[in-house]
Amino acid sequence: MAGPRTAFSQGRFYGAPTVERRLPGVRLAHLEATQSAEHVHEHSHADAHFVLATHGRYLTTAAGPETEGPVLVFNPPGVVHRDRFVETGGYFLAVSFEPADWRGLADAGRGAAIDALRLTGPDARRAALRLTRSLLARDAEPLSLESLSLELAAQTLNTTHDSERFPSWLERAETYLADAFDQPIGVADLARVASVHPVHLARGYRRWMGAAPGDRLRTRRLERAADLLMRGRDPIGDIALASGFCDQSHLNRQFRRAYGVTPGEFARLCGRRLDVARVQDEALDAA
Repeated sequence: MAGPRTAFSQGRFYGAPTVERRLPGVRLAHLEATQSAEHVHEHSHADAHFVLATHGRYLTTAAGPETEGPVLVFNPPGVVHRDRFVETGGYFLAVSFEPADWRGLADAGRGAAIDALRLTGPDARRAALRLTRSLLARDAEPLSLESLSLELAAQTLNTTHDSERFPSWLERAETYLADAFDQPIGVADLARVASVHPVHLARGYRRWMGAAPGDRLRTRRLERAADLLMRGRDPIGDIALASGFCDQSHLNRQFRRAYGVTPGEFARLCGRRLDVARVQDEALDAA
């Protein structure tokens, strides 16, 4: 017997968040399913959202071919559906756009999908998996999360074709990153400087630079940290802040992930005396 139809507000699902981030225009969450299939009735959502089911068997009525691997679904605002996990204990990523923001994205292109879609293309899956990994890392740059969200959104938007020449707007965006890397930067900031739509910016970065804007921002910050380590004697904690990182621990994680060594190890390779900073770095390594 069918139960009452539920209309969820933005970012709400049949699940309990393990991680949640609210950013301009988009809400991200990694959730654990709390209801088995028989307890999930027909429902709708006020927002436009993507769901990537990463653990557990997920059933969807969205249009598109059934394939093996993670299930990725897009639901426009207000679409009634009964997508669900067969059992509790499933995990999923949810990427939610406010209706007004979604209309803005669609109007900037040439429209958007109006029906629920099952997305099986490699670009869509890569964007969703990158976003999941970044969200679960917990210290991801807001710029990375925003731009990856827009890359995912672009899979359902009929945006204009890219030029075959390296765009001048990308040069402007890169110059801005180089000059303001130590400041909080969002997708809207880059898009404003570049005079392009945020979706166009996110797709252009992936195409021409092979990386998201947040990746480029992190690269700039790491380059500055390496330069300061090579030519100065400031404590590593001060270098972390001067390079745009939250603290020394944040720099340590990102530096080791990018270069395979900690900042302290890098400094020692450069012949730099560390004094107190060396002790701090070794303590963080052991933690």
